[in-house]
Amino acid sequence: MDKELEYLESRVQALIARIKELETQNGRFAQALAEALKENAELNFRVNETRNRVAALVERLPKADEPEQGAGEAE
Repeated sequence: MDKELEYLESRVQALIARIKELETQNGRFAQALAEALKENAELNFRVNETRNRVAALVERLPKADEPEQGAGEAE
């Protein structure tokens, strides 16, 4: 009976140690996730900002049905 109790005690201690390891690892994963989410948000902001700038530049391009300024005037 004593051996069984010692075995169970060692197993409980091993489980407690494993739980502590997993809690530490989980904390690291949570921190890495938070950093990745922050970086993703920043990148999305930059992509949207770039998209808006490109759209503004496209709007400034002459339309296909509009004559280009200066074209044919040198002749």
